[in-house]
Amino acid sequence: MSKQPPPKAAAVRIVATLCSVYVVSQFFRASHAVVAPDLARDLMLTPGDLGLLTGAFFVSFGAAQIPIGMLLDRFGPRRTVSSLLLFAVAGAVLFARADGLAGLTVARICMGIGCAGVLVGSLVVCARWFPPDRYATFAGIIIGGGETGHLLAATPFASLAESVGWRNAFLIAAGVAAVLTVVAWIGVRDAPPGETRESSAGESLGDMLRGVGEALRMPAIGPVLAIAFVGYSSALCVFGLWGAPMLNDVYGLDAIARGNVMLVMAAAMLAGSLSYGPMDRRFDTRKGVVMVSCGALATAFLILALLDRPPLWAVTGLFAVIGYLGGHRVAMMAHGRSLFPARLVGRGITTVNTSMVAGVAVMQIATGLIVGGFADGGSTAPAIAYRAAFGFIACVLIAAMVVYRRAEDRKPSEDAGRLE
Repeated sequence: MSKQPPPKAAAVRIVATLCSVYVVSQFFRASHAVVAPDLARDLMLTPGDLGLLTGAFFVSFGAAQIPIGMLLDRFGPRRTVSSLLLFAVAGAVLFARADGLAGLTVARICMGIGCAGVLVGSLVVCARWFPPDRYATFAGIIIGGGETGHLLAATPFASLAESVGWRNAFLIAAGVAAVLTVVAWIGVRDAPPGETRESSAGESLGDMLRGVGEALRMPAIGPVLAIAFVGYSSALCVFGLWGAPMLNDVYGLDAIARGNVMLVMAAAMLAGSLSYGPMDRRFDTRKGVVMVSCGALATAFLILALLDRPPLWAVTGLFAVIGYLGGHRVAMMAHGRSLFPARLVGRGITTVNTSMVAGVAVMQIATGLIVGGFADGGSTAPAIAYRAAFGFIACVLIAAMVVYRRAEDRKPSEDAGRLE
C-alpha cells in the first residue's frame, strides 16, 4: 500500500507556509551580495574579505546540518525550524550594527545557523506528508517559492539600501524575518494528523549519533555527495558573491543596475526550481537530470572564463542560464533522499545538504582567494580575476561529474508503489 497524498487544502496550507519561511533563508544567504561594493567602500573590505563573509554563512550553515538532522528526527521540523530562525533575526540586527569585518562575520555566522534548518526541515515535512514519487515535485515548489528571497535580495533590496542605507535595510529584514518565524510556528505541522511514523524520539544521544554514522556509511551516497558539493555552489558563487562585484568592477554598474541584472538571474533560479520539480518523473531518472544540468553549467562557466569582457547582455544571459541550471539541486536532493529509510530521513537529507553547503563555503572562499590574488590588495578586481574564478568553477564541476557517473540511479517509477 502506497502513501496517499493529503487533502488538497492541507497540502496547499503546508506548502504555502514552507515557501514563505524558506524565503528567509534564500534572502539572507544572498542579501549582502548586491550591497557588497558598498560594504567594501564603507568598511574597507577586500575581495578576500567578501569571500570570507559569504563563506562564514555557509560554514556555520553546514556545521549545523548534522545536529539539525538529529533534532529534526527527534523533535520534528516545527520546533527545530522555528527556534533556529531566531538566530537569523539576531544575525541581521548584528550585521546592521557591525563596524568591521569581525562583526560582519559573527553576524553572518548567526544568519547561517538560523537558516540552516529551513530547507532540510521543509524537505522532511515533504517526506512525511507526500508520496515518495511526488517528493521532488513538492520539494521543487517549496524551493521555487523560496527563491522569491533571491528576487528580494536583488533590485528590491538594492533599492531599499539606496533609500535608507544598507544598515537600516538589514534592520527591516530582521523585522520581516521575525514575523516569518511566527508564521513557521503557527503553520508548520510535522506530519499528517493521526499518522503513526517511525521516529527517533526514544533514541539516546548515542543512538542518534550512530544513526548519523549509518547515514554516512550508505554505500551509494558517496557520488551523490560529490556532485552536491559542487553543483549548487557554482550558481551561488555568481548570485551570492561575485556577480554584483564583477558588474561593478568590470562594467561600472551602480547598485540599481547591478540589482536589475541579478534580478534576472534570480527569476531564472525561481523558474529552474519550479521546472526541475517534475522533471525526474517526466524522464524517470534523477541521475540523468543532474548529469545533463551540471554539464551545461560547466559549459556556461567555461564561456565566461574564455570571453574577454563580453557584452553586458551576454553576461546577463549567461547569469540567467547558470541560475536556471542551479535548479537541478531539486533532482539532486531527491536522488539523495531516495537512498535513506524513513527513520533516517532527517539525518539523510541533512547529510546531503551538509555536502552542498560545505561546497558553497569552500568554493566561495577558494574563489575569493583567486579574485583577491588579482586585486593586489585593493577593493576592486580586473576582469581576468573573475575569468580565472569562473574557469576554476568549471574545472571543479567537471571533476565532480566524473565521480557522480558512478552513482546508482534511483528512478521515481520505482518509488511509486513503495510505502515510506
